[in-house]
Amino acid sequence: MLAEDQIDYLFQIRDSKPAIPADTVRVMLKALRWNPEEIDHGIDFLNRPDAPVSVEKALTQVSEANISNIEPEISRPIKIKQNPFPVGSPFATGLKQQEAKRHKRLMIVGGVAGFLVFVVGLFAYAYLSVI
Repeated sequence: MLAEDQIDYLFQIRDSKPAIPADTVRVMLKALRWNPEEIDHGIDFLNRPDAPVSVEKALTQVSEANISNIEPEISRPIKIKQNPFPVGSPFATGLKQQEAKRHKRLMIVGGVAGFLVFVVGLFAYAYLSVI
């Protein structure tokens, strides 16, 4: 079953304009570390049709006496789970810089190793051709 926070998040996805495709929603939910069963329930929840019009009309036809007895709902803040490292965050930028340094170091080590193999190959060729 889906938790209340998950349902709130799915309502936000459902209300988005333009509509988000099911494949994209599946990737988004997987990124939030939902398990596959929850993802399937979430996709099914988003694919449900809206309530019929007759139910909406019935809800709007409430007498004034009933309205005065109803207490207003206390609105609670909506929790939106976001990417922990948004674009441009210093942590994500630091990761990119570390990855670039590592890539450069590996390129240098690979070049040196390739050169050494080439030199050893030349000496082996020279030695074997003399024999």
